[in-house]
Amino acid sequence: MYGRKIEGKELTFGVSGKLHANNLVMYDHQTDSLWSHLVGAAITGPQKGKKLKLLESIFTSWETWKRLYPGTKVLTAGSTPWFGSLRDPYESYYRSADTGILPTRRSDKRIYPKEFVLGLVIQGKAKAYPFSALSRQPVVNDVFEAVPLLVTFEKESATVMAFTRRVKGQILSFKRVQLTGQRGFFLVDDVTGSVWNGLTGRAIRGRLKGQKLEHLPMASAFWFGWVDHYPKTEIFRAKK
Repeated sequence: MYGRKIEGKELTFGVSGKLHANNLVMYDHQTDSLWSHLVGAAITGPQKGKKLKLLESIFTSWETWKRLYPGTKVLTAGSTPWFGSLRDPYESYYRSADTGILPTRRSDKRIYPKEFVLGLVIQGKAKAYPFSALSRQPVVNDVFEAVPLLVTFEKESATVMAFTRRVKGQILSFKRVQLTGQRGFFLVDDVTGSVWNGLTGRAIRGRLKGQKLEHLPMASAFWFGWVDHYPKTEIFRAKK
């Protein structure tokens, strides 16, 4: 999800029908520039080289989203009712070994091509966190490009988030904790013992109650699509 302003001017976007490295290509109505969906950068046209600002977002199940944000309003297509039970037309694609309409530009067999990864880019360097590794280690206290970061993964809904671990000048480390009678993904930090919601990054109990971890710009993508754009990506390996 991106902000639509470039140099103070608001753009509107549509789907071009084109693909670039097996990723959706958008176009803006104002200049007809083409934009990479995954990278958020213009690849041709007057806006070439400019980047949209990546906004905080979460890819999750509707059930998990409702639990986190119960007052949510739902965007529907016109007057078509939405019941939260529509079948995903891409289910068979997820299960298949097909990687897309176009051949991949790079063959990187470090990870299965259709593996979902959380992708981060920090100071021009990329790192991928495979969902299979995160399912074994759902709380990751990591450092990448000198940035202390936290990656959390709720296996049941395949929800992944990334935050910085620096709060008020302190670097915190986290571990998962269960709260009696409460459903959710909760963490406790090693410095203050505060309890945090691991999917929103907000402290809900303790000395740091009300504080929120800074969300890191991130993308959830198939490995083959991510590595096509970031071939020198470092890969996270779960602890054995």
